[in-house]
Formats: sequence, structure tokens, C-alpha cells
Amino acid sequence: MVAIMGNSTAYPLFRSTGAADALALARRLCSLMERRDPVVELTAELQTAEDVWRMLDVLPEAVYIAEGLPFDSYQWTHEYRADTLPRDSYGLVTLLPFRVDVETQVNDELEDLFVRTLGGGPASIYWDGSWPDVPELDLQAYAKYEAVQVVFNSLDLDGELPADEHTVFVHLSKFGDLPRAEWLARQVGGEVLGESVPGR
Repeated sequence: MVAIMGNSTAYPLFRSTGAADALALARRLCSLMERRDPVVELTAELQTAEDVWRMLDVLPEAVYIAEGLPFDSYQWTHEYRADTLPRDSYGLVTLLPFRVDVETQVNDELEDLFVRTLGGGPASIYWDGSWPDVPELDLQAYAKYEAVQVVFNSLDLDGELPADEHTVFVHLSKFGDLPRAEWLARQVGGEVLGESVPGR
């Protein structure tokens, strides 16, 4: 997965070996949002031909980017649609891994299918929104850069630390701080598991 850095700060609040458990807690966090974007981002690295075949059933309209090919100055990207992918597993293996990254309408059923389809590569679901005011902590809502993200098969936001665990992060504005993250964790029975990291 591609590293993302920018205007948010992220804190890990939950880690589990159960992908469904991580997804469920992420959705509970989403329910706390004052405003939630109707679009969700689904991202995955597909490491085997079987991963690709399964994901094609879930995201048939997506663009699949072959990351196993060397840079070619004549072809800036190696993008494939379902109908342009090799039809045999051998042909796919020469292009692995693939990356798929789509934005689509929030859809619990699609998100569930996406998670059940994942192989061992890093993947992510990202819901954008904004957190509510918390007057008792003097925390004000901020209109941008706040989100929930669950990262599968990794300990970090960018999928660079492979693991058999799945991690739920909350993104706060660059003005967000530890009290906000701790408050969110308390609402869902989690806890802040480490230092903040740059978000997006």
C-alpha cells in the first residue's frame, strides 16, 4: 500500500486477529461521527492469483494496478479492468501483486464481502467524517481530516508492517490530540494503543 501523509493525526485504538471484530468496532466508531461521508474507500494488495479472482467477484468494475511490473517510461501505469486481465493464473502471476483502490457508496454488505475476500496482503477501509463536540473536554468539532480506518493484516496505516492482526485507527485533525482519541476509545471499550502517527 502507498504511504499517505498530510493533515491528520491517527491513533490506533483496537487490534484483533479477527477481521470481523475489527470491522465491527470501526463501525461503532463511525456511529459516533457528527457527520459521515456517504463514500467509503476500499484498498487492498492482492498477492496471489486466487486473491485477484475472488476480488473480481466483489469489485468487478474496479481498476487493478499491476505492481509486479518494472517501471516503463512508455507506460506510466499498468492498469487493468476485469475484461483486460489475463484469463489464466500463470498470466496473472507475472503481474503480481495487484493493488485495487476504489471509492464507493457506503454499503455494509459490500464491506463485509470485501473483508471476507481478503487474502494475506495489507488492506484498508476508510470512512471520512467529523467528530462531535465534547464540551466537558473542551473539544470542538473540526470539519476536515477526521475519519475511521481499519487496516487489515498490518500494524500500521500504510500496510508496511505485516501482521496476523487487524488495526483500527481514528484520524483526528492536525489540531486533534490525545484527549480526543482517549474519549473515542472509551465510547467503544477500546484504548489508545500507541503514539500518534501522521495520517493523510
